[in-house]
Order: sequence, then structure tokens, then C-alpha cells
Amino acid sequence: MRVVCILAILLSFSDAEPILSFLTDGENKTSTSLENKDQKLDDLSILRQMINQETVIRLALVKNVHALVNDVILMKKSLAASEARVNGQLQTIDALNIQLNSLQQENNELKNSSSISEARITELETNLQSVNENYGTLHDKVNVIQKDSDDKRREMYNKTHSVLDDIKIEVRYLSVTLLDFKESTETENESRDKKYEELERYFTNSFEELKAKIVQNKLNLTNNKVLIQNLDDSQSDIRETFTEILNRTVTKLETQLKTSEYEQLKLSSAVASLEVANMNLSRLNYDKSSHHAFTAGISSYNNDWTGNTLVFPVVIYSEGTGYNPSTGIFTAPTAGTYVFYVSVQSAHLKYIHLDIVLNGSIKVRAMAWYGSGSSINIYQTGTNLVILHLQTGDRVWVKRGGGTGYYSTGAHQTTFSGFKLY
Repeated sequence: MRVVCILAILLSFSDAEPILSFLTDGENKTSTSLENKDQKLDDLSILRQMINQETVIRLALVKNVHALVNDVILMKKSLAASEARVNGQLQTIDALNIQLNSLQQENNELKNSSSISEARITELETNLQSVNENYGTLHDKVNVIQKDSDDKRREMYNKTHSVLDDIKIEVRYLSVTLLDFKESTETENESRDKKYEELERYFTNSFEELKAKIVQNKLNLTNNKVLIQNLDDSQSDIRETFTEILNRTVTKLETQLKTSEYEQLKLSSAVASLEVANMNLSRLNYDKSSHHAFTAGISSYNNDWTGNTLVFPVVIYSEGTGYNPSTGIFTAPTAGTYVFYVSVQSAHLKYIHLDIVLNGSIKVRAMAWYGSGSSINIYQTGTNLVILHLQTGDRVWVKRGGGTGYYSTGAHQTTFSGFKLY
């Protein structure tokens, strides 16, 4: 880049000279060589300044590149964290999709039941329409019957009126001939009365039959109205039942959704509890690695033992490290507070003193003392316990402080124990 800048400057100067000479019409041809040298020096100073500026720009670019690299690293870290969150969200979305599929299946079942109910409602509406049509037909029939009855009644009235007119005519005619034909007139009057009664009876019977038919038609119309009302009531009941079923289903779905959310919260709490339990187990396993405990005993007696360190070769229990059954010495593997306990049973008619020693320093003594003479057959037991703070590498053992011999069998009457308290 530096070479490119120098070439650009030289080209600019080489182009500037002919342009300047062209504008001045050759007036600068008489310039001295000293002025040319001064111009070259000025050009070199300008070139140096440009080189310095280019160096400053490079340093700024390097700094910006380092900043961009750091930003890219931060972006990668944030992108990894975002991907982890996205994976968690995707798992949550998968679980929600499963729940959504189950809800969609239940929704499809509800839609199927709804379509069945709609088909039933359509059928009921069809039945209601047919009932309405039957009602219209019955109403038309009733109107026709009523019209027929009115026509018949009018016809009967006309006939009766015409008969009455005829009878009046005959009465008038008979009244003219009354004087001559009295007996025949009375007979005719009787026959006329009979005919009138028969006509009146016939008219009354016809009128009662028409009234009975009209009452029957009204009853049929009332029954049809009751049937239509029952259909309306049944349709209303079906709609209310369907609405209630839908409300119950929605309530059930909301309850199931709340239950699933509660179950999800319970699962989250259970996961958190499991994580805490896992941490506790890890801590417990870690703490177990720092546990140290032992109990050692002697499986046989020695009535004449007068040694220095009492070795307990039989390890009854051991956790961790530290106790050496070959030497009877416990070496602290880690620093901490330890508890040590010794129990000894004296030999027959003898006494024994045992000391718990830390790095050669006596801390406590257990005494199985006997001083009653040789006439009593007795064994004595001595015990003692001590709490010591040990550093790593400190040694503790049991040392004879006085007396002779000890008693022990496979039941381990003489033992040495220790464990790390904390």
C-alpha cells in the first residue's frame, strides 16, 4: 500500500507539471534548479507525512481487527448459549406439540359429535318443517271443512226457507179451501206438522253432526299445536343439552390444561429435587472419600507379654486408609479431628496398663488393675478414649505402660479403634 501511495504522488506531480506549463504558457521554463530541489524536498516531507499517516491508520486497523475478533468470540459464545436455550425451547415446543395433538384429537372428536348433533338438529328441523306443513295442510282442511259446513248450512237454510215458503203457499192455499175441506185440512195440518218436525229434526241432527265435526277438527288442531309445542320444547332441550355438553367439554379441556401445567410444574420441581439429590449424592461420595475409620483386635491371649507396642493384627472394620495391621500404627492420611479408643482385658491374676500415644507422646492410659491376691480367679478390663487433632502423617498407636500379659480370644476382648470425626 505504501508503494501505491508513492506512485500516486509521483504521478500527480508528473501530471501537474505539463498542466502548469500549459496554463502559464512556458513562463516557468526559466525556474532555477534550486527551486526544483526545494520542491523535491517538500514532496519528500509530504510523502513522509503520508507514510506516517498510513502507519497510524494501520495501527488503528489492527486495533479494530482485534476488537472485531473479540466481538466475534463473544458472539460465538452468545450464539452457543442461544442455541442451548433454543434447544430447550424446542424440547418444550415438542412437548407442547404433543399436548396440542392430543387436544386436536379431542377437538376432532368434539367436531364429530357436533356434526352428529347438527345432523340430528337438521333432522329435527326437517321433522318440524314437515309438522308445520302438516299443520298448514290441516289448517287448510279445517278451512275447507268449515267452508263446506257453511255451504251445507247455507244450503240447508235455503232448502228449509224454500220448504217453509212452499208450506206457506200451501197454507194459504189450504186456508182458502178451509171451509170446504176442514177434515182434509186438519189431516193436511197434521201431515204438515209431521213434515215440519221431520225437517226440523233433520236440520237439528245435521247441525249437531257439523258441530261434532268442527269440535273434532278443533281437537285435532289443538293436538297438533301441542305436538308442535312438544317438538319446540324437545328442540330447545336438545340445544340446551348440546350447549351444556360443549360447556362441560370446554371446562374439562381447561381443567386438563391446568392439570398438565400443574403436572409440568411438578415435573420441574421433581427435576430440581433430583438435581439437588444428585448434588447431595456427589457431595456425599466426595465426603466418603475423606472418611477414615478402623477397628482392630487380637484373636489370642499372651499371659507373659512385656513388649513395647501392642499390635492388633485382626482388622474387624476398615474404611479409607491409615491403619497398618502389621505394625499396629495408624498414620493420618488427612488432617482433621480423630477419635481413638482402646479396650484391654488383663491376663489371669495380672494387671496391664496400655497408653494411646501420638508421635511418641502419651495421651491417655487404660488400666486393667488387679490387686486382690492370688486367691481370687478374676479378669479385669480397662478402657479409655481420646479426641486428637492430627496433621497429615501424624502417627497414633497403643503402647504398654506397665504390667504383664493380656487376654483375648476370637471374640476380640482386646481392641483398638479410631475414626475421623471431621
